[in-house]
Amino acid sequence: MIFKLKNNLIILSVILLFFTFQNVIGQEKISSGTLNLTVKESVEIALKKSKKLLLAKSKIEEEYDGVGISRTAFLPKISTVFNYTRLDYAPFFPAKAFMKFGGGGQLPPGQEMPKKITIGDENNYAAAFTVQQPIYTGGALRNSYRISELKAYNAEVNFEKSKNELVYDVEKAYWSVVKAQEFKKVAEEAIKQVNSHLKDLENMYQVGMVTENDLLMTKVQLSNAELALIQAKNGIKLAKIAFCNVLGIPLDTDVIFIDKLKAEPVPEINLEKMIKTAFSKRPEINSFEANIEIGRKAVNISKAGYFPNIFLNADYGYRRPDRFYNRDFYGTWTVSMVFQFNLFDWGETSLKVSRAKKQLKQIEITKKQLEDGITLEVTQSYLSLLEAKEKIDKCRLNVKQAEENYRVTNEKFKEGLATNTNLLDANTLLVQARTNYISALADYKVALAALKKSTGEVKF
Repeated sequence: MIFKLKNNLIILSVILLFFTFQNVIGQEKISSGTLNLTVKESVEIALKKSKKLLLAKSKIEEEYDGVGISRTAFLPKISTVFNYTRLDYAPFFPAKAFMKFGGGGQLPPGQEMPKKITIGDENNYAAAFTVQQPIYTGGALRNSYRISELKAYNAEVNFEKSKNELVYDVEKAYWSVVKAQEFKKVAEEAIKQVNSHLKDLENMYQVGMVTENDLLMTKVQLSNAELALIQAKNGIKLAKIAFCNVLGIPLDTDVIFIDKLKAEPVPEINLEKMIKTAFSKRPEINSFEANIEIGRKAVNISKAGYFPNIFLNADYGYRRPDRFYNRDFYGTWTVSMVFQFNLFDWGETSLKVSRAKKQLKQIEITKKQLEDGITLEVTQSYLSLLEAKEKIDKCRLNVKQAEENYRVTNEKFKEGLATNTNLLDANTLLVQARTNYISALADYKVALAALKKSTGEVKF
């Protein structure tokens, strides 16, 4: 048995060392300033480093502390008090008043009645320990405890909501960078084509086959392509910064994006089924259901004002002087059952119940609005996905046609059957077609991520 336990401890130690080593490698990889990332790996990093999630986790811990606080309300409370009182005079009883009641009798010869009879001490001490245990509060404690549990559950649900939003933000930021990189490639290809054409034009201009205006038009086209390249490079820089910000890593981290834009088959989607899935899985729905339950408990707490509060109190005291006014300490105790009932409060309890019911009604109405909003969001995401897929098909065809158009126009230009303007227009159409195709591919990726987010089926 001992041998088996030792083996298990060794295995556990190896596993812990492995994960620690992996974590250190990951940290070094990030701190080195270079990352090779897929979308999945990007999401994993964001889930570990996002400040938004760290705040959500802290909120969960805070609410569970609240659960613990509510639980203590069921338990007895023990308190203590220490008191010292100094009197200007020790308590006394005047002798004349004492004599009026026939006290004193005959005094021995030679003795006189004192003017006052001391019955206390200038220095008074008291120490007390009190125990209070609630017996019945009309359900207020029980409902308060249940509300604290529901708030903790809500914090967990909001954490899942934050994760869903973060995953979507990461995917959107990732594909924004990839799209900008593809735009850069298109701009570079356009510059290459225009440069090649410009060299041919310059040779043709030397022999008088084209006009100077043709050269100027081509140079303008080249400048526009170079401007597009500058914009694409700036777009990449900004997109990368935004991506690093979403992940929670240094903004100057050099990231190599592994996943590429490509056409994918649209998954089979039933809109009605997806709306039902959203109602069952969206964290917001679960949160509102918890809020409705909190509202019901709040109504019950308000109704507790119609019922009595019963407490058990036990007190033990240690005092000086004692009951006989001696300068001695003595112990005393009391046990009491406290019954407190509100007889008249000018309708305060009734108004509290009415207000709690109205607040509950507002939550129920808001939940209905949320359901309508989710239905609209899922429908929009679904239609956007279908639209993006149709755009991909159309744009792919446009790219093929634009490439063929450029090839044919270029050949005709070399044969003198097409003008320089025709060729520049063909180049512009080709660049636009390629750009539209890249946008369609990126839009599809983002639309798919939005659909997963809208249905609550984001997978981490």
